[in-house]
Amino acid sequence: MSFRIEILISTMFKDDLSFLEPMFVDNNSDDFDLIVVNQTTEDKLLVSDKANIKVINSFERGSPSSRNLAIQNATQDICLMADDDIVFKPNLKETILNAYKNHPNAAMISFEAVDESGKLYTNYHQEGSHNKKSLKKIYTWVITFNRKVFHDNAIYFNHYFGVGSVFKGETEYVFLRNAYDKNLPMIHIAQTIVMHPNESSGRLMGSDNAVFARSALRYRFYGNLSYLWVFKYVFFLLRYKYIAVKDVFAKIRTGFEGIKTYKMLKNEGKINQLHEY
Repeated sequence: MSFRIEILISTMFKDDLSFLEPMFVDNNSDDFDLIVVNQTTEDKLLVSDKANIKVINSFERGSPSSRNLAIQNATQDICLMADDDIVFKPNLKETILNAYKNHPNAAMISFEAVDESGKLYTNYHQEGSHNKKSLKKIYTWVITFNRKVFHDNAIYFNHYFGVGSVFKGETEYVFLRNAYDKNLPMIHIAQTIVMHPNESSGRLMGSDNAVFARSALRYRFYGNLSYLWVFKYVFFLLRYKYIAVKDVFAKIRTGFEGIKTYKMLKNEGKINQLHEY
């Protein structure tokens, strides 16, 4: 295939490109175009002297801002999202291109990740078309998408969901639900493309940030039924020992605060149609 893959990398406070070396230890970075969004300060700028590596120094903060800036500046056919602490598995280029060859109409194809011990990062759903439930298992760095299709359908990350944002979580799900709700073809492939350390903020299920963000997201989709969902979720956390009994009422209050904050932003017009997802 003649498709060219562009890897969209988010990082912070870098002043040289050496961080890319461990990421591509099993691949050749020259096989890809790279966009590196470096959130930094004016006294610590990153510069690229390589034709296939475009650097954008940004003085904004937050992962949604970084991701969107990369997407807006992408130019190639297929994009792959990435962070600076991952290691790509061998044959990355061939794996992605073969997937799009087998699914030429796919707007998005997700793959799988392992942690540093080689264990699957999560219990992924079976290979095939995505549904609302399967999308919840997909983290940023296994997401690839057809750039033109996503651009034409205005698929971007929500500024309010993500690290450094109001709701510090649910980043990928809100992004992918935007595409799913527009009926774009979305496929999951049971092939590993990346190793990610077993420390993602998205996995801290019992944290206040997670409860706050997930409760807000449920209000987005279920309205006032989300209050009942908060009780259900908190007792799920208790049952599986993500929290202790003494934490139950505090977590319920945190969930309600998440809903309240989302409603306030909505009423103030800060979450408008552009940022609805």
